Amino acid sequence: MRIFIDPGHGGTNPGAIGIGGIREADINLDVSLRLGELLAANGYDIEYSHTGDETVSLAERASRANNFGADYFVSIHCNSNPDPDIGGTETFYYREGITAQRFAETVNDALVAEINLRNIGTFARNLAVLRLTNMPAILVELAFVTNPTEAALLSMPSFRQDCAVGIANGIIDFTS
Repeated sequence: MRIFIDPGHGGTNPGAIGIGGIREADINLDVSLRLGELLAANGYDIEYSHTGDETVSLAERASRANNFGADYFVSIHCNSNPDPDIGGTETFYYREGITAQRFAETVNDALVAEINLRNIGTFARNLAVLRLTNMPAILVELAFVTNPTEAALLSMPSFRQDCAVGIANGIIDFTS
């Protein structure tokens, strides 16, 4: 089973900058690398869109996944909102009623069960990395870098490991 992991943002696009100056791209990359290690240890063949602080276009991310022949695509992100009280976890997929929707639901539920944040839910979104990939693709929003409690959690390596474990649990559950 081939899983393509896309750490959101990177390089010239740090993504959202949260409380205390935490950078979304740094969190995304750390969780993605942890996720890849967990999945590889469970026999999955893993490829990444990037493994360092690099600029990779959205189209190139999808192209790399397609060229890898991935069975599933997972993009890792953090959320932000001008209202610091907004928090939780959500996952996006491209079109309703297809495998990606069930994949998103399974991974989102497993992640929420592991990290115990509010379950915002799963939603269809027309996002380039979801639309341009040939395989079921999801985009996971771990937590909000603009929520004080969640930003503090996202700053902790142990919480980022919990995020990776939750996502891995969902992937393993869905693909077993």
